[in-house]
Amino acid sequence: MHTNETKDLFEDAGLLFLYEKFQYQLYVTNLLGKTKPEILEKFLECYEFQQNEPLFFDEFAFHFRIFQNISIKNNWVN
Repeated sequence: MHTNETKDLFEDAGLLFLYEKFQYQLYVTNLLGKTKPEILEKFLECYEFQQNEPLFFDEFAFHFRIFQNISIKNNWVN
């Protein structure tokens, strides 16, 4: 997934603050590199992230990977 597409998905979900916080880590780890946009979109809808609550990138990545694996194994995404 391209950087602009990723940013747009975070912005559409009202979580631009989260993208701005983890932008560098997302780039370096390539966490979302081969991810289908639908998976990220659903993940951001299902999980609730608050701007004033502390969150480490490792926590975000852990939850995303679990969600991604469940989505793929259960054929939730085409």
